Amino acid sequence: MQLAVLEGQEAVIIERLSAPEAPELVSQVGGRLPLHCTGVGKVLLSHGGAELIETVLSGELREYLPRSIVAPEVLRKEIADCRHTGTATVREELTPGTDSVATRIVNGEGRVVAALSVVVRTDSVKHQAVLPSVIASGLGMSRSSAGALASKSATADHLSAEEAGRASHCRSSCA
Repeated sequence: MQLAVLEGQEAVIIERLSAPEAPELVSQVGGRLPLHCTGVGKVLLSHGGAELIETVLSGELREYLPRSIVAPEVLRKEIADCRHTGTATVREELTPGTDSVATRIVNGEGRVVAALSVVVRTDSVKHQAVLPSVIASGLGMSRSSAGALASKSATADHLSAEEAGRASHCRSSCA
């Protein structure tokens, strides 16, 4: 499991948990990953705004492995699909022998603030079998984020009534 946030034009890993038999990855806590060829990267890129998308697509899209997507028009379609579904899957684009299934984490205002992924060995499991658990985890983290925001509002009066209402609405509609 990896949790990442957007910083500039990269995904920064802020948490990583793995089983002893998990595949070896290039990512480490505090490490940076490209946006165009990682699950968390594609989720963050797809929700990073039009300016970020255009900057990344017009820049150099490095081909780390033969399956790395470096054609801007193909990546643009994947970004649009990810923005619509909130999920991204990657098959051997950055690390040989590994696939990634990722989803978004939203705050109480519905803004994507992080991405969560599970990395598995290529062909060890169907992505569709992992996807529901990844989505459920992302929704749970999003609800926790929204709940913390609403709780902070109730105790410290940091948010307006309207903002607290949006956080409360997100908790009930994300359930």
